[in-house]
Amino acid sequence: MPDLILNPESEVVIFFGPKGKGKSSLMGHFVDDYLYTQGDERWELSEQLIREENAERITPLSFPDRPPVYANTKYKNLKTRTGKAFEPIPIKGKEIGVSNDKETYKALYPAPLIALDEAHREFCSKGDNLPDGQLEFFMECRHHRVIMLLAAPRAVLIHKDIRASGSRFIEPRKVINFFDDFKRLYKTTWYCREFTETSAIEEYISTNGKSDGYIETTYTHNGNIRELYDGYAFRKHFYPKDGKDFEK
Repeated sequence: MPDLILNPESEVVIFFGPKGKGKSSLMGHFVDDYLYTQGDERWELSEQLIREENAERITPLSFPDRPPVYANTKYKNLKTRTGKAFEPIPIKGKEIGVSNDKETYKALYPAPLIALDEAHREFCSKGDNLPDGQLEFFMECRHHRVIMLLAAPRAVLIHKDIRASGSRFIEPRKVINFFDDFKRLYKTTWYCREFTETSAIEEYISTNGKSDGYIETTYTHNGNIRELYDGYAFRKHFYPKDGKDFEK
């Protein structure tokens, strides 16, 4: 099996950086790589965990019909390791949490991959407290074998309680696309700064990028990364609602 770029048990990875540096496309690469290298095994893990839970239930839970992957943006042309077309389950940040007496959240299959672009818009603002159910989710997501990918323009825009649960922070600094003689994109490489400790990213934030608690890493996607994700997925945010028109 190829080397894994995501912890097969659980982790939260936060991509950050200004527009045009490749954070959304790199997250798309992680989703694509996950399906090829880990999707089937994590699907089996999800079923195993459900079987264990069903042994203690009167009414059994259902099993996922594909690797449980959730996303707030549409990915195109994703495929499983066997080449089968794949589409993530739509989700929004407000649906993610642990339900309690006052809050209700979406019940997610165990061992999911969750990918949220523009993640700073998906949760409460950085000055507010996360709802109890969401705070519990981020503090205990390892127990549900969650792998979560979040992308935002700046690390500080991700809520501090979410940052506290992030095991990795990746800042693409440069992205290079390679084209063949027919101007077809066939490879993309990202050059990144990567932080594996929360204390390191907090110092990086407080010094406005002047601290050096990071390692330099590169990631490469073989193929046309633009075929996997819509680089203009949020364009509809700029159009008037149906029934309205542009102002003159």
